[in-house]
Formats: sequence, C-alpha cells, structure tokens
Amino acid sequence: MQTFPILTAGAAALRGLAPARSLRVLAVFQRTFYCEGHERALVCVGPAGIGAGPLNAIVSLPEGLEWPALGLSPGAPASSDGRTLRVNGRLCFDLGWACPWRPAPLIHPVGAPRLAAGLAALGVALGARPRLEGLGPLITPLAAPAADLPDDLPDASLLVRAAWRGIRPLAGWLTRVLHDPAGQAPPPPAETQGLIGLGPGLTPSGDDCLGGALIALHALGARAAADRLGRWVLSRAGDRTHRISRGHLACAVGGEGAAALHETLAALCAPGAPDLDRCLDALGRIGHSSGYDALTGVVAATRAVAGRTGRSKDLTEPYPRVPAEGRAPAARLGRATATE
Repeated sequence: MQTFPILTAGAAALRGLAPARSLRVLAVFQRTFYCEGHERALVCVGPAGIGAGPLNAIVSLPEGLEWPALGLSPGAPASSDGRTLRVNGRLCFDLGWACPWRPAPLIHPVGAPRLAAGLAALGVALGARPRLEGLGPLITPLAAPAADLPDDLPDASLLVRAAWRGIRPLAGWLTRVLHDPAGQAPPPPAETQGLIGLGPGLTPSGDDCLGGALIALHALGARAAADRLGRWVLSRAGDRTHRISRGHLACAVGGEGAAALHETLAALCAPGAPDLDRCLDALGRIGHSSGYDALTGVVAATRAVAGRTGRSKDLTEPYPRVPAEGRAPAARLGRATATE
C-alpha cells in the first residue's frame, strides 16, 4: 500500500473525511480524483497545483505520478477513520499533519469608493491581457462605471451571449434586492436559471459564475442576498448540472471557493488593488476558464454591492474572523487545472 501525506484540506473535505465514513471514487483524472461519501459529501484529492479550496485535500505527490496508472477508477471503494483515507485497498492518505484551510475574511470594511476603484483597476489590468476564454469577455462591461448594462453583445461568442442573457438580469436583481431591506424584492429572474449547467467542462461556466457571485456577496457582507440567491440556485441545480459542479456550488452557497478567487477579491478591495496581476495569473490557471468564469460572477456582485453602498450607508460591520489555525499559508500552494 502506498501512503501519501495530506498537507492541507478544506472544511468540506474534512467533513467528508470524518471518522467511520464509507466513500467511493466518483471521478478520476490524471493527477486528481474525487471521492463521494456520506450525504453525498465530496473530496477532491490532488497535488499542490490544484490550489487550496473547500473540497480539496492537497497531497504530497511525486512528479509524474498519475492515478489511472495506479489502477484507480470510478467506483473504487474508499473509507476514512478520521486519520487516514484508504482507497481501493492500495492507496493510503495520512491526515495526521493536514493543515485545515478556510478563506481569510476581508479585514477592512469596504465602501463604494474602494469597490469602484478596484473594479476600475481590474478593467485596466484586463485591458493589457490577451482575450479571455469562457465568460471572461463579460468582466469588462460588468466592471465599467456605466449605470446601465448593454442589452446584448452582438460580437461575442454564442456562449458569452447565452450567459449574458442570464447575468444581465441577475446584476439588476442583485441591485434591487440589496436596496430592499424589507425583503419585498421578487425571486431571482427566470432568465438566470439558464446559467445553471451552461457551458462545457468539469464545472460549467455558468455554474462558476453563479458561485463567484455567491462568494463575493458573502465576503462583502451582503449575506441576506447570498442566502436568497443560494437557496434559489441549489433548488434548481439538481437536474441541470452534474454532481461535482453541484458540490462546488454548495460550497459557494456557504461563501467558500478557490483560494485564488478569494485572494483576487481581497486584492480588488484593498487600497490600490495590490497583487492584482499575480491574482489574475493564478485565476487563469484554474481549469480551462473556471477562474475567470467565477471572477465574472464576483464582478457582477461587487458592482451591485458598490451601487448599494454608494446610495446608502457604507458597509461598516466587522467581518467574522477565522482562527489563525484554520488558515493555510497561501504561498505554499500552487495553482493548476482540476485535471492536472
């Protein structure tokens, strides 16, 4: 039996690896695999290159080792006793030294001027980059200071135009619901349902976008809007997207996603948007376009929150703190695709 130490694990991964859990391998890629366990909890096991995240268990993996070559395949049995994850009778993953990972909260209240400056800095940074894949082309119009969003983007790809038909009304709904403390705003627009499962990939572009919006709403203190949108999304995701993407969406409903996305949001909210280029590089290494797809949702939500705080009282409530022992040093974690 080969043994690999787990270096870092997200909160959802640790819940899935609790003692006396029976699991099965759900999906296998070259350098990562997913296990599904009790109450359909998911765990993604892979090397440091996948980056920290709520579902990820980061292992020390020799260069060149690939799971299919070790005979791992979907349906293989697995079990956890809270200290070790045993898979297929041949692989053992040691949790004894694992560092729990949770995203660090934003450490300062963020008002409308700061958010507007961050969105402007993002527009400048993206203008110096090649054309983005996936939903990336939507970030610039969403980040622009214009009061109204265009009805259509006739020169965009079919995927981008289809997504815009759901994102544009979502952005309007977020602005409305954030101005409605009495909770009288209608449900999210029906057109936004078209984002669920939209696009190819392990996590479809539309799912990543919705997840990014949910994560930003939580981080920026708009939790009532996040809860309302999250319930609406999960109630419709069951038959519209696949199991792995639903697992990532469930984490986003709780305010957690890829470490690189949280770091990018923190950069947008900090004075002068430091390290923004580095954060964008890290996002570009998540999947084929997942990082920028999620950033599209972050920008849509940030735009709405900036509009709310600009017309009323800035967000001044302190953000909840995560204990220091619950954070993993970001510097030791790389970024790569989910199929690395």
